[in-house]
Amino acid sequence: MLWAVFTLIAAAGQTARNAMQRELTAKLGTVGATHVRFLFGFPFALIFLAGVFIATGLPMPPLPWVFWPWAVVGAGAQILATALMLAAMNDRSFVVTIAYIKTEAIQGALFGLIFLSDPLTIGMVVAILVATAGVVTMSLKGKGAMRAVIVRLRLGCSPARCSQFRRSATAGRPSRSGCRVSCWRRRLPWRSG
Repeated sequence: MLWAVFTLIAAAGQTARNAMQRELTAKLGTVGATHVRFLFGFPFALIFLAGVFIATGLPMPPLPWVFWPWAVVGAGAQILATALMLAAMNDRSFVVTIAYIKTEAIQGALFGLIFLSDPLTIGMVVAILVATAGVVTMSLKGKGAMRAVIVRLRLGCSPARCSQFRRSATAGRPSRSGCRVSCWRRRLPWRSG
């Protein structure tokens, strides 16, 4: 049950980070706030990576050439997604933007199915749809809100923006079916099997 506590802490931290970054956007603009997030976070990522290697005693795994294009695509998609999220927060309310971003469960399932051959069970599909419907419903205000959401979804504006988050996550995952990315999966000591 400890996972639930950490999930709540992570969700609260992510929401606080997005809210603070939204305020920073007013001072620096969308691109400036995006640069702050990733340039400020990069040294911490290196420190955490070093901490993992120190704590586990494992050496840095070899990274074949096929790793680097996927890493660059994933990183670029994450940076683009953040910039688009901040731009959406300037155009719409914070709650509505977060609701659109949380459609990533559906997009993740689709990208995983198409690009990584991840299996989807009926239970998974139902859970994803229920969770996404819940997030979208919580963001609605007034009687005409649902119609506005449907119109925007038909236009594809917001899902196109938040799909960059899913692309960044999918680019970093190895395939289950033997696609090109899976060749480095076998070499990672923690991904045996």
